[in-house]
Amino acid sequence: MTNSKAATPAKNLIRFNIRNAKYAFPADNGEYGDFVPMGTSTKMALETDSSEKEVYGDGECIIHYINEKGKTGTLTQNNICDEYEIACGRQVMTVDGLAQVKPTKNTPHIIYFETCAMDGDNEISVAKTMLYGVTSTRPAENYDQNNGEINESSFDVPLKIKGIKALASDGKVYVDAKGNNRVVWQLTKTPDMEGYNTFGDKVVIPKMLAGAEADAGTGA
Repeated sequence: MTNSKAATPAKNLIRFNIRNAKYAFPADNGEYGDFVPMGTSTKMALETDSSEKEVYGDGECIIHYINEKGKTGTLTQNNICDEYEIACGRQVMTVDGLAQVKPTKNTPHIIYFETCAMDGDNEISVAKTMLYGVTSTRPAENYDQNNGEINESSFDVPLKIKGIKALASDGKVYVDAKGNNRVVWQLTKTPDMEGYNTFGDKVVIPKMLAGAEADAGTGA
């Protein structure tokens, strides 16, 4: 008897690991600069920043509105990335050494990272992700000493991901038929998607599919 599940495409069963974290800041020409490696990472935790509102009329709920405002996250690394801290304005090089200073800017930027997935055929693939409109605060430092063994420290970088507006195919900001934009917080490419091999070489600003534009309107 033939197994009816044999023809079903393998689905991802688990996701694990994080690697190749890097960042890109806006450049003077209005675009983004090159990605810069952040060093080695051990964890990326992301949560949706959202709230719910129920509006009542005539004794019953007439609207249940979910307001998503972006994401919050924590990037855990093996060491502090001094280049990133300098780019964020939290560190400066002085005549006497590297100084931590009170920041006078908080520039939204892009963070890129990769994760692994294993499917039902026990095959591993790599997903590539960009986070948009990211701002961060200074990582906490905690150093311990144990006798006889090196005690590894970790550094948590708090993130806020506010997103950017998606573009239409003509490069203008996308607007649907009801006047809404599409704010993109996170973009992920997997090996089955076009452009996978070069995704992560430079910042990609998401564009809506042409079919979506035909159904909803054009760019503004």
